[in-house]
Amino acid sequence: MSDIGLPPPPPPPPPEEGGEAYGSNPFGALVQPPPLVLRCKVVLLGDSAAGKTSLAKVFQGGAQSFPKNYNMTIGVDFLVKRVNIPETNVAVELYIVDCGGFSVCQDSLRPQWETANAMMLVYDVANPESLSHLEDWYAQLKYARGESAISGVVIATKTDLMDQPGCIPVEQGHQFCAERGLELFETCSSRGVVDAPFHFIAERFYHKYGERKQELENLH
Repeated sequence: MSDIGLPPPPPPPPPEEGGEAYGSNPFGALVQPPPLVLRCKVVLLGDSAAGKTSLAKVFQGGAQSFPKNYNMTIGVDFLVKRVNIPETNVAVELYIVDCGGFSVCQDSLRPQWETANAMMLVYDVANPESLSHLEDWYAQLKYARGESAISGVVIATKTDLMDQPGCIPVEQGHQFCAERGLELFETCSSRGVVDAPFHFIAERFYHKYGERKQELENLH
C-alpha cells in the first residue's frame, strides 16, 4: 500500500495594510502599554478593638492573615497593596494608615489626617458605642483638614456576630452614612470578606484623577 500524502499547508495570510508582515513580531499581541500607578493614602479611623487592623491585614494578605491574637495599635501602622482598575492599565496603590483608637494618640495622627486622600470610618457591629463614637472621629478629621475635602466610606466589621443580642442594626449604619453622604460596607475579616470598600476607594480615586487630568488639559 502506498502512503497517502497530507495536503500542503495553506499559505500565510497577507500582511495588513500599512503593517508588518505576518510573523515578524510574534509577541506583538502581548505588548501592553506601561501601567500607570496612582498612589492613594487612606486613613482608618475608629475605636480600639473595632477591627481596623484585622480589616487592613486581611485585605493585604487574604483570610489567612487574620490575626489570631488581638494586639492594640498604638500610634499608627502602615500597609500597602495595589488594586488594579478593571479594563484599564491603571493600578491604584493604597497606602493604608491604620490609626490607633486612643485619644492620647490623636496628636500624632493629625499629620496623617492632613495628607490623606480618603478615609475609612470603622465600627464594630457588636459594640454600639463604636458607632456613636464615629461622629467624634469624623468631626476631628474634618477639623484637622480645615477646608480640604476628603472622600471616604463607613465600614461595619464583624458582621458574623449580627445575630447576637444588642448588635447594631444595619439601618443605623445606613442612617449615619446618609446624613454625611458616605457609603456603607459590611465586612467580616475572619471570613476574608473585606475587599469591597478598598476597591471602591481605589476606583473613586482613579475617577477623580481622570476628572482632574481633564480639567488641566482643558486649560491649555
